[in-house]
Amino acid sequence: MLNKDKFIKIMTGLCEVFNKTPSEFLLDTYYELLKFYSDEQVNSAMMECLKSYKYNLLPKPAEILEFIEGSKDDKALVAWLQVMEAVKKGGYYTSIEFADPIISHCIMQFGGWMQFCSAQKDELPFIEKRFKDYYRLYLRRGITKPIKLIGFIEGTNKREGFLEYIPETLRIGFEQKQIEIKQ
Repeated sequence: MLNKDKFIKIMTGLCEVFNKTPSEFLLDTYYELLKFYSDEQVNSAMMECLKSYKYNLLPKPAEILEFIEGSKDDKALVAWLQVMEAVKKGGYYTSIEFADPIISHCIMQFGGWMQFCSAQKDELPFIEKRFKDYYRLYLRRGITKPIKLIGFIEGTNKREGFLEYIPETLRIGFEQKQIEIKQ
């Protein structure tokens, strides 16, 4: 969580660089939008703004957030890489749970996990493009409800009543979330 005193110091310096007087409203607004990030993340993002910013206006909060989180395209690419990791590690037979709930919603657009995993290799470039488009759409909509994607073994065993033979769900992206929180 962002330390407000450190933030005000950093933000005041950023305002000075862009010849902007830091009002109480400006500081409070920026703080509210950035408070869930660490001091290091915010400081690093502001330094990146100073290094690469081409305009002489104070960067907007959304621009600073993009330095912290990445663009929508960056996020869509990371999500696609996590999907490919899940396909390699578990594939058609394994049930999957993603830390990023948007990924599961995108996979459902392809008919679910088993259908997605059944795609032919030569279809992957087209599927990747559609997946990224879905991802950016759902990102704007703020999808937060996770969906467990059912693999063949769990689906078959549940349908046949062999509930004691449901294998463990493969969890993708949870390790990365824990690392981000610790920072």
